[in-house]
This record gives sequence, C-alpha cells and structure tokens, in this order.
Amino acid sequence: MTQSPLTLISPDLDPGAVVREEAEPGAGIVLLLHGLGSHEGDLAGLIPLLPARFTYVSVRGIHRYGAGFAWLEHPLDPERPAALEASAQAVERWIAAQEAPVVGAIGFSQGGMLALQLLRRSPRALDFVVNLSGAPFPAPMPGDAALAEASPPVLWGHGGLDPLFDEDREEQVRRYLREHTQLSEVLRPALGHAVDEVEVEAIVRFLAELPGTDAPAGGAPA
Repeated sequence: MTQSPLTLISPDLDPGAVVREEAEPGAGIVLLLHGLGSHEGDLAGLIPLLPARFTYVSVRGIHRYGAGFAWLEHPLDPERPAALEASAQAVERWIAAQEAPVVGAIGFSQGGMLALQLLRRSPRALDFVVNLSGAPFPAPMPGDAALAEASPPVLWGHGGLDPLFDEDREEQVRRYLREHTQLSEVLRPALGHAVDEVEVEAIVRFLAELPGTDAPAGGAPA
C-alpha cells in the first residue's frame, strides 16, 4: 500500500495550536491527542462532558497530513517507528515544560497509539491512558517489560465494526494491554471507527474512579 504524504512541520508541538480548559490552579493536566488528518479542535468537544477536576489540553500533531495533521504515517511500517517516536519526543518536551503535572492522556486512533507509546517509552510518564479505537505500535519496544511491571490503568474503547481492527488484530491488542496494563475494555459491537455516547460515559466513570479523581463530571453525554 502506498505511503501517505506526511510532512514534518516542526520537531515540537505548536504552542499556538492548543485548546486548553483550565481547572483549579495546579490541577493535573490530561492531554487530548487527535486522530489521523484531524486537529486540536476535534477531541476538545469531549471536555464539557469530563470530570472538571482536570485541566484538559488538546494539542496538534507535528506532521502535516493533507488538510489536517497526524502523529505518524498511514499505513504505518511496523519496522520504522521514527515518525511516532518523533511525536512522542515532542509531547515529552511539552510535558517537561508544564508547571502542573501531566497525569494522563485521551487519544483517538493514532492519538491512542501515541498515548500508549509515551507509556512504552517511560511507564511512569502518565498515570493513565484512555485509548479510543487505537492500538500499540505493532512491534516490540525496549520499555515493554518495564510497562508490564508498572501496569498503569488503561481504558480501551473500540467498535466491533471498526475496519481497522479485524478479529486477529483486536485480540492482539487485547492481549498486549492485558499483559502490560490494568485494562478496562468497552467494546461496542455495532460501532465503526468512532466514539459513541456509551464510550464517553465509560471515560467519565474511568476518570472519576481513579485515585483522587472524585470530582463530578462537567456534564452528561447527550
């Protein structure tokens, strides 16, 4: 399959391409990481529905993809994680520059892969990850053993009709997450490559049940 036109814009996240919703001073930051060809405004629509304890920050991919942005090429080459690694390094530098702690990430598709990659590079980088219709990069990584030992909580929401997940790939992702994280799974049998209100409700519960996150949600799914 032909590789997509992917152009690196900058090695760092664009500070002008951020949607930020502040909580109280010093609140933990939850990153929102969009999918292929999208932008920082995409997952920002979730923010009013999520627990108000956190500061939510939605950022833009460092690669140009058509009219949108990306974190890595599509289709990916399982022997060449360079684009994903560059994205992970950019996010790590952004995290290091924040005054408040970055405690978690919510990623859709490529954004979910990137969130998991941050944990594979450093299992203590985030306290938790919400992976929506995403998967780990399909190759072993040096940090996998350390991640299995740390076993952070991960919510995996995905659709049974997602064209990017056949039965074998779905089981591979499930096995990896069970072996390396504390997995909570929400499977929506009739859903494609998307997020529905049931998954949003599951995200709200997942965030609210994490230690120290007993603040009420900002709203209820429509």
